[in-house]
This record gives sequence, C-alpha cells and structure tokens, in this order.
Amino acid sequence: MKFIVHNLRMIGARFRSNGWVLAELFLVFIVMWFLCDSLGCLKYTFYRPLGYDINHVYQLSMIMGGESRDSSMTRADKYLGILQKLQREPSVESAFICYWSLPMSGNNSYNSLAANDTVGLNGRLIMATADYNRVFRMKEDEARPFATMPADGNHVMLTEKAVRDFKKKLPGFSPDTPLHWYGDSATTVTQYGMVGNIRTYRYGDDACAFYRRLDEKVVKEEFADQWAQVVFRVKETADSPDYRDKFLKEIAPRLDTDNMFIADVVPYEEQQLLYEVMKGDVDKVNTQTVVVLFLLVNVFLGLIGTFWFRTRRRRGEIALRLAMGSTKRQVFGLLVGEGLLLLALVTLPAMVVCYNVGIAEFTIGHTELIATWPVKWGFLRFLLGTLGAWVLIALMVIVGIWFPARQATGIQPAEALHEE
Repeated sequence: MKFIVHNLRMIGARFRSNGWVLAELFLVFIVMWFLCDSLGCLKYTFYRPLGYDINHVYQLSMIMGGESRDSSMTRADKYLGILQKLQREPSVESAFICYWSLPMSGNNSYNSLAANDTVGLNGRLIMATADYNRVFRMKEDEARPFATMPADGNHVMLTEKAVRDFKKKLPGFSPDTPLHWYGDSATTVTQYGMVGNIRTYRYGDDACAFYRRLDEKVVKEEFADQWAQVVFRVKETADSPDYRDKFLKEIAPRLDTDNMFIADVVPYEEQQLLYEVMKGDVDKVNTQTVVVLFLLVNVFLGLIGTFWFRTRRRRGEIALRLAMGSTKRQVFGLLVGEGLLLLALVTLPAMVVCYNVGIAEFTIGHTELIATWPVKWGFLRFLLGTLGAWVLIALMVIVGIWFPARQATGIQPAEALHEE
C-alpha cells in the first residue's frame, strides 16, 4: 500500500508531464481493445468447429458428351447409376447425391417452415440421399439418424440453430410441434430429429437449415432433369496423396454411365479454399489482418518510445536514488510500478468508453470489420478484449522502461549527477 501511495505522490508531483502520458494511454487502450477484440473474434470464428468433417471427402465432376445410347434414361437415372457403382468401390466408405445442398458452395436452395401457422422461419434446404450426414460426419441423434428418415417430403430434421430460432419466436416450441411448408398449410411436416450446429464456411455463422432425405423414387420423379452433385468419403486407410490420380485412371472409367463421364474428382479441401477465395472473404480478412497488425506495431513503437524517452530523462533521479542507498532492483520496481499505475488509472474510464462503443456498434450498425465475425456481443467478449489489451499495454510499458532503466542503473551515481 505504501508503494502505491508513494507512486501516486510521484505522479501528482509531475502532473503536467504525466497528464500527457495518461491521455496517450487512454487513447492507446481504446485502440488496443478494438484490435484485440477484432483479432480475437477472427481467430475464434476461423477455428470454431464447422460441424462437419471434410477430410478424405471428394466431389465428382461430371460431363455429358455425345448421343445417349438409351433415350429413356433421364439425367437422374445416370446420376443414380454412378452413385450405385461408386458405393460398390472397395475404397469408398459412403457416398450421396444432393441438389444445391453442399457446404462451401454457391449453389443453395432456401425454403420456409411455419410453426402453429403463425411463426415462420427461413432456412437453407438440404436435399440429399441417405449418406449425406455419414459422408460429412455431422452430429445427429443415433437413434433417429438422417439415413432412416422417411423420404416423403413431410419429415424434416432441423439444425440446432433452427431449433433455437424457433424457440426464440415460439417459447413453447418442441420436437413434437407440427410444421408446415411455406404456402402449404394443409400438409403437416413432422420433425424427425435434430442435426448439430453447422456452418456453411469458416467465416460464417451457425446455419439455419432444414434436412429433407431423398430416395431413388424422389430423385427420379422430382429431379429428373436437374444437375446434381455427387460426393463421397474415402476410407482413411485407402486415401493417399496420389488417390486422385489413381481414381481417375482406375475407378473413373468404371463409373461412366451412358453419355455421362467422370471428368475429375476434387478433394473437398480444394472446394473450401476455392469458395472462400471466390466469395472474397480471404482477401477481406487478409487485408483487415494487415491493417490491424500495422496499427498494432505502430502503437507498440509509439508507446515504448514514450516510456523510453520518459525514463532516460530521469537519469539524475535514478542516480540520486542509487547514491542514497536504493538498489537497482528497487529503482527498477519503482519505475515499472509507476508506469503500471498510470495504466491502471486510465483502465476504468477507457473500459467505459470501449463498452459503450461495442454496444453502439452492435445496436446502431455494423462496420465492415466487425461484421466479418459473427461473434455475439456480450460482457464476456468485452472482458476478454479488455484483458488482452491491458496485458499487451503492460508489456509495452515494461519493455519501454526496462531498457533505459537498465542503462541508467548501470552508470555510476557520481557520473550521472555530474552530467545533470
């Protein structure tokens, strides 16, 4: 306590010079909080689980050429023929056909479900055959998996995000609540189960989605002439860096059906990177990261320079304290303590400003920077950003004091006093 009181007296005795330092620390704290919050949200969103696994997953790329040898075959028949052959391959663990339903893809389908004819929810419609969740290893109820859901169009599985959104609008919502497709209030849609949270890509939020299972009959009747996507998972023991080449040479010719041929098989990691580049998020986040790091370096150098200059100007005081019997450790502790106390004095008012900035940002309007990261604003997020900012500034203060203080305490007291 005496140490703090002594430092407060020292700060008060140099109020004019310390006033500028306090003002600088106040502004630096606000900027540093924003930088820590931005980078923290970026990393959290980027590394947060996607809700599915794309390792050892491949997507077929198909082309049609020449005249059909069987005019009675629809496009759906050819896709189903390729799928059946693919599922019989020893290296393939599971495979499916889907329509506008892949994660990290620009081809999406949306629809709306209504609960109790009053509460509606718009979401992405996932339409795929039985092995969709097996290929992507999505979290689901083991007792009622997607593969066993009736393919009649009147049964759906909702993602956790969709269930949460329904409960916000309708507190009494439950797995037994009947649903209806938009525009069809006469047909009841039954909830078959729930799928874990999924994100359509690494920079996205949890997706509100409705799963509908397709079987061979539905594919032939409803999607006879539609382009489909065929995706499969390779057994981990069979996958290898050259699997793509082996597949095209050995397996692809066996999958060709009528005039539909396998042009390529693409690892899903490539699909992920391609989608993020095409969507522009990679460039956007890279640009923002460079800007944040540039500001961080400038703040770092500016703050260190301030305390470096401030400490070097006090060589005479340091020498006098050494001459009066203080140890080098005591002098260093005094200087660092004074710097950290200055930081502590501005922390609370700076936190008030930062918190109000955060509230205003998320209630009035989103900037390009924050809107990139769908992290819910809350007191915990604010505290984590504040803690990161405080620790970084404290380290800058210590570094800014340590080097000049070390040089000053190494000089003989008489020599330093003579210079003064």
